[in-house]
Amino acid sequence: MNGSKILLVDDDVDFCNATTKILESKGYEVVTAYDAREARQRLKKEKPDLIILDIMLPGQDGFSLCSEFKENTDFFEIPILVLTSVSANKEGEKYAELIALYHKADDFAEKPIDSKDLLARVYALITRRKITVSEPTNKKKILIIDDDYDFVRALRVVLEANDYEVQASNTAGGGIRMAVTMYPDLIVMDAMLPDKDGFTVSRELKTNSQTYNIPILIVTTLDKQFKKPDFAQTLANTHKVDEFIPKPIEPEVLLKKIQQYV
Repeated sequence: MNGSKILLVDDDVDFCNATTKILESKGYEVVTAYDAREARQRLKKEKPDLIILDIMLPGQDGFSLCSEFKENTDFFEIPILVLTSVSANKEGEKYAELIALYHKADDFAEKPIDSKDLLARVYALITRRKITVSEPTNKKKILIIDDDYDFVRALRVVLEANDYEVQASNTAGGGIRMAVTMYPDLIVMDAMLPDKDGFTVSRELKTNSQTYNIPILIVTTLDKQFKKPDFAQTLANTHKVDEFIPKPIEPEVLLKKIQQYV
């Protein structure tokens, strides 16, 4: 990801400075804008690989700015992460997230955000964009949808050592968009994701004409959450999962499972 450019749009100078340090520590180039007008100027001049956008901006809200960028044919492919302190209401409904997605944001997160979570989201979004513009390879593509960073990291090492191309998302929404974009040869997914359960994701992908034939392996500890462990297997079957695999599982053992499908 070294050399990837990020446009950070937020009127909180302290937040911009702190976030810039986090991103630059991982080799990203960061340019900042503090209002909508400056964001437009920066976007045209810098042509970033990703936009991180706050909702509450001087003069124009981030929702409408997000739609504006996504409706512009010069910039619609640039992923947008809406990152804001606007949170759920007291009933827990995430209206801000729903509005962000309605305005074509690629991902949504609330402030304050853990640096590890931020970097994972940034990596996933920039990687997904690079997939759409990169030259095709003969490697089999594996998509991992899991927010367990240690598991993803360990599995990635094993898969890449065996000549697979690996991409990952830590959210269901991001995983679905990546599946439609990169059309992987297989998906490894947890059942418990931050924004949607993996069973529902499986059903959505299996009923989509673009992704219905992609094998899906659910790898999770969810079976331990039920009094009847077989209930998780039943859920997997009714949601069109190709195989249900309990965690913990060694990456090398999971590799053998994967090789049965691709």
